[in-house]
Amino acid sequence: MFHHLCASLECNAALVLWGLTPGATTATVVNLLRTRFGHEMQAERFRAELRARRHKPGESLQSLYLEISRMASLAHPLAESVPELAAHVAKEAFIAALDDPSLQLKVMEKEPDNIEAALRVASKQEAYETALRPKGNPQGPEGGRGFRKHRCIRS
Repeated sequence: MFHHLCASLECNAALVLWGLTPGATTATVVNLLRTRFGHEMQAERFRAELRARRHKPGESLQSLYLEISRMASLAHPLAESVPELAAHVAKEAFIAALDDPSLQLKVMEKEPDNIEAALRVASKQEAYETALRPKGNPQGPEGGRGFRKHRCIRS
């Protein structure tokens, strides 16, 4: 069994064989694989990615919501047994990922119960801001975005 396992490993998984001692067993190889590729290591990676995830320019809030939901379930696989915790983690990650303090504050003021409610609030706010922008200027209120300033022209 040990030799079949070792022979079946490829690519990065095969690299664990370099550190084996002469008395290694199948259990030793499995433990090394779990340590290097197991769910615990992957979950930590997804937690880091979840903390770093931000709303990208041009990305829809729906896409952000889907990505945050996916990453939250991968980052906290045991949270499914505690649905309130899973809902809280996903909601907080979504709000943080909005990366717009004004929008984040508006969403937090509504005190959404879960990520779906946070998405609804953020989508409404985004729609309101889009509707209130002047027709000639498709961008928002900061960084060159917002209402146009007109110069007085004297003849």
